[in-house]
Amino acid sequence: MRRLLRHRPGRRQPSGRDGFSLVEVMVAVFILAIAMVGLTRGITTALGSSKDAEVYSQAVQLAASRIEFLRADGTFSDGESEGTLGGYKWKQTISSTQTSGLHEVRVEVEPPIGGTAIYTLRTLLFQAPLDSTTSGPAPKRDENGKKKRKSERSS
Repeated sequence: MRRLLRHRPGRRQPSGRDGFSLVEVMVAVFILAIAMVGLTRGITTALGSSKDAEVYSQAVQLAASRIEFLRADGTFSDGESEGTLGGYKWKQTISSTQTSGLHEVRVEVEPPIGGTAIYTLRTLLFQAPLDSTTSGPAPKRDENGKKKRKSERSS
């Protein structure tokens, strides 16, 4: 049996320096664990920031769409209104200013979760005062006194 354990020619003799020690392996695993915790925390933070940006962006778009709706409609009156769209709650306030026909419009948007406004948009919109003396430009008429169609006006 002693013969089997003896050194054979052409092979290295085993020494105390071959392979990794248990301490080296434990240190490597510890360093890897710390790196994984940092990586996980970084990914979590990035995902949270991305979601916050998405919520804020949708709030901005909702407020702008409410203003554009008023602008396109052309008629509005002073007061407050509120509603929901896509889970977001909006509150719109229209108030007169010192200038006739000029109104301050304020739109506040709250996220689906939470009760505080995350975005407020303020602007001024003009609505010509309704006056009985001015009813706008007179429609163009042809030689027979009939109103011209839109396609005929340009010619």
